[in-house]
Amino acid sequence: MSSDTTDAHDAAHAESELEHMISSAMSALASSALVGETDGRAKRRGNVSGSTATLANCAIGAGVLATPFAVSKFGTVGGGIVVLIAALLVAYTLVVLVRAGSAFESTSYQGLVRDAFGTRASRFVSGTLVVYLFGSCVAYLIIIGDSYAKVMSAVASAGSSAWWGSRRFAIAVGATFLVTPLSLLREMSRLAPASAVALVSLAYTAATITCKGMTRTSGGDDAKAVAFKFNTDSISAVPIVVFAFQCHIQVLAIFSELSADSAPEPHFEDDIEPIDGDARQATEARRLSRMYTVIALAVGACFWGYLLVGEFAYVSHPNVTSNVLDSYGKDDKAMMVATIFMGFSAVASFPVNHHAARAALDDLLAEAFGWEVCAPGQAPVTRHATQTFAFVVFTTLVAFAVEDLGKVFEFIGATCGSLVMFVIPALLLLHPKMRSSKAAADVEEPADDLLDGLDDVTRELLSSARDLLEQDFDEEGNILPSGDDANASFAAKPGVGTVVVAGALILFASFVAISNVYVLLFSEQKRDS
Repeated sequence: MSSDTTDAHDAAHAESELEHMISSAMSALASSALVGETDGRAKRRGNVSGSTATLANCAIGAGVLATPFAVSKFGTVGGGIVVLIAALLVAYTLVVLVRAGSAFESTSYQGLVRDAFGTRASRFVSGTLVVYLFGSCVAYLIIIGDSYAKVMSAVASAGSSAWWGSRRFAIAVGATFLVTPLSLLREMSRLAPASAVALVSLAYTAATITCKGMTRTSGGDDAKAVAFKFNTDSISAVPIVVFAFQCHIQVLAIFSELSADSAPEPHFEDDIEPIDGDARQATEARRLSRMYTVIALAVGACFWGYLLVGEFAYVSHPNVTSNVLDSYGKDDKAMMVATIFMGFSAVASFPVNHHAARAALDDLLAEAFGWEVCAPGQAPVTRHATQTFAFVVFTTLVAFAVEDLGKVFEFIGATCGSLVMFVIPALLLLHPKMRSSKAAADVEEPADDLLDGLDDVTRELLSSARDLLEQDFDEEGNILPSGDDANASFAAKPGVGTVVVAGALILFASFVAISNVYVLLFSEQKRDS
């Protein structure tokens, strides 16, 4: 009996110690300046440079490594045109989402769907986003593990077989000491320094491949590279290019944290002092102008990076594979550094995708259990920390178990990607509120604070791109004037031009989704035959 009593006492003591540890951990998180308690609303602390890095980071991923393969299916000139068209379509749909977010005062993608189309639609979109982003985060962990294992096998012959040289070791260490701390951060703006790593990775990879491609070209060994090419394989390459630019899910969270001026705003403007409608509209106009600059810079950076990687890798290796790094030997030190950079880029990309997944999951749980609906990353500390740890643990376990996501996740990615990138923006174009209330149409002054440091040609190109994004068009394609005349046009029924654009976006989304599904279903059969 005394032994049983002692065991029961020890068990009770151990349980008490565990509860104390959990309580202490939660108290530490609650007192943290970055993870602690919040009022549930977005804080406008973001600036143009940080938001640009974060938005670009949302897009940069495995797609950059597959871009040369896509270019090889269209040729050098044809591939460049496809990349340009994809970039323009992405920039346009991002602007639609931002304008809609401003009109509905939404802070997340699923929140915008809820405000515009109702709870049922939001519930469906939230669930789809959770699954889609879960798969994306698993893919990032797989990239971390594969990059580490590839480097270890190249630098240490014994490292590839040792436990410390395995992909699982890299995934476990990366998830524990890098991914988890970054994922706990509440605000997207806090991830700007990490997001800069993704931009540096893209810049280094693009510069290295460009130099190698120019050297190869001078040697005359580019006979197989052609200017134009189009066949059934070309159709399958379109989704690769399009999804390489996907950053739509996170754009509203980034916009909700963007301040109207260079100085950060700790809260919403109405938390500071009451302001009239005109002042509020002017403030929102400045935020929209700054966000257009962010979109132009981020999409522009991705466009040039993808274009250089795609073109010069194709010229160097006309038979390039779906992972451009595999086309270079293990003894290529410059490309080995690029592999390391891509691993760190995956570390930086996981948190921005997890941020959106956690927000969608929290919205679903809030609706199911009657919790308060919070802005992305602004849930109470217990909800915030529990969802973060659970998400990281489950994605890590899946990354341990599989080396690729398989056709199921690829199918979900194809359908969800088309939905969030083109279908929902098309439906938003037809929404009455997008016409009855033109959100902050009168931009007082352009956001030139970041452009001032650039050379004249680059500044002029980016300024022109931003101005184009800010324009509105009538049903005949003519630019509408700003002011009351433009506002009146929004109050009318959707014009022919708006309907045509919306229909074209939906048709393009269907084409991208169907072509991707075609590849998933029939690529293996073609390969076997």
